[in-house]
Amino acid sequence: MAKSCIERAKLGVALSAAALLAWVGCANPGTPTGGPKDRMPPVIMASVPENGAQNFNGESVVIRFDENVQLKDADKKFVMSPPMRKAPKVEAHGKEVRVTFDGELMPGTTYTLDFADCLSDLNEGNVYENLTFSFSTGESTDTMMVSGNLYDAKTLNAVEGVYVMLHSDLSDTALTKVAPIRIAKTDSYGRFAIKNVKAETTYRIFALDDQNRNFLFDQSNERVAWLAKPFVPGTEIRQKEDSVRTDSTVVVDEDSVRWVYRHFMKDTLVFTPDSLTLFLFSEDRYEQYISSDSRKDRNKVRLTFNKPMPRKPRISFVGHDPDSTFAVVEVSRTNDTVSVWMTDTTIWKKDSVVLAVNYLVRDSVGRYVERTDTLKEWHYEAAKKEDKSAKRRRKKEPAKVSVPSLALTVPGKIAPFGTLPINAKTPFGSFDWRGVHLSQKVDTLYKEIAFTPEPVDTIDLCHYALKTQWAPGESYRLVIDSAATSDIYGLVNKEVKQDFKVATLDQFGTLYIDVDSIIPDALLQLTNAKGEVARQRYVPSSGKVGFRYLKPGEYMVRLLVDTNRNGEWDTGDYAKGVQPERFIYMMKKIRVRANWTMQEDFKVGDYDVDTFSRKFGAKNNSRKR
Repeated sequence: MAKSCIERAKLGVALSAAALLAWVGCANPGTPTGGPKDRMPPVIMASVPENGAQNFNGESVVIRFDENVQLKDADKKFVMSPPMRKAPKVEAHGKEVRVTFDGELMPGTTYTLDFADCLSDLNEGNVYENLTFSFSTGESTDTMMVSGNLYDAKTLNAVEGVYVMLHSDLSDTALTKVAPIRIAKTDSYGRFAIKNVKAETTYRIFALDDQNRNFLFDQSNERVAWLAKPFVPGTEIRQKEDSVRTDSTVVVDEDSVRWVYRHFMKDTLVFTPDSLTLFLFSEDRYEQYISSDSRKDRNKVRLTFNKPMPRKPRISFVGHDPDSTFAVVEVSRTNDTVSVWMTDTTIWKKDSVVLAVNYLVRDSVGRYVERTDTLKEWHYEAAKKEDKSAKRRRKKEPAKVSVPSLALTVPGKIAPFGTLPINAKTPFGSFDWRGVHLSQKVDTLYKEIAFTPEPVDTIDLCHYALKTQWAPGESYRLVIDSAATSDIYGLVNKEVKQDFKVATLDQFGTLYIDVDSIIPDALLQLTNAKGEVARQRYVPSSGKVGFRYLKPGEYMVRLLVDTNRNGEWDTGDYAKGVQPERFIYMMKKIRVRANWTMQEDFKVGDYDVDTFSRKFGAKNNSRKR
């Protein structure tokens, strides 16, 4: 007993000494450690009303947290569903968030306040992800939910910050005339979840890039998406994988261990539909206008329009007979780029010319009507400064007479399957093919061979071309006699002698693709690293498509369901009920190597737009068009 008391006394002295040393240590000046960093989001402590309350008739909702909070981009991210005519006021003060309503709430309605990720704690910025709060003005609360994803119809990138809406009015005009019954906004992955939806009710779903925030599709610059087929929200039980941590551990190294988890399947209640897929697009209803005009060269005016047109624009010069020919007009294939080459010296030698441009635009009901814009184009010659040495040489040496001529360019290398282009800087006026000679090098001599002129390109007036059966890896020579061709200004060419070579086959790759499912009007496309279409072919009934002489590089393979068979992607039209043409991608990139032949199977059923968008698309294309 005595020994035990002595030991306890000694222990008490030791503890007292340790406490004294600790107190002395704390008294010394120094930097406090501050403890571990706060990584937890705010915690809701109370709210008025309670989350899920019924028979609510107040003017605001107050949510209290365990620490000071802040709101970021609440004006863009916060959503109240169903929406009110005027958006509520959302404020954060200290530990409280207050949502104040500007107007009366509808009776017998479940409301959802969705903060997305705009709320965080004030000090560390820890975000409260997917914070939602609900209440009902009636005797019951709606509990169903529908969810899915929104993608850009052309790029298949996920689209963020766009309203997704439910309409109980199933008419085609509901989106243009009636406010939605419930709404949500997409996140950075294009994901949306519309909560507190009424059960046993039939809905249609829409997405709208609502520019004026009236929840109506009423502006030409608003992007839209919809599903024609209505649905009824419900639930179902699904088997889903879950994990539970066991007491076992695995030693990773001497300082750490890894927990062991047991995986099993369990019954899970799922709200349906939960995988709705919407494709957002812009209708071809933007106002048509001239986006740029310039006169960098005295004899040339260049115009560009903001989008393609169904008809070529008509150009005339103000003050001159519109039926007279004063210029050669070059128009792109889509009629949205125009080059006006003035040929009358009395016009193009003036510092300013006035053009009347007549083109088609849509009126308020979508019909094409004519519009005429008048443009005044200026051009001044820049004054050239001559240095003193050049001035002295000019006085001593007689001036050299330079006879202007038409300059022609021919490349030094072409592909085995291509044509040989002949280009000028101004439109051709005449071309005598009898003055063109093509020769192939045999040993050390060139032997003249036959060729076929390509049809005149009515789009590119500065371009001619010829073709023959090229021998890969062989050398050729093109000779164009002087004055064999002239431009629209009467300039003729000097003699051209250009040696060139045809690339060898081993510099290219070959790709064969076998499509396992035949889809009507399917156009198989290869796109390069820039997303441009490098090659395309309609899929035959056999499903087998081959591409030869491909440049080495990485390609994506896709099917375009080209319903109008015009060889390009077309957007949709809501009023006509036309969806945008859809793409189906191969779920991997193909690397084409030089001198390689590759065989790939395109399994159409493997395509999943969500997986493709996450793997190959941009994570967040925000609101960019």
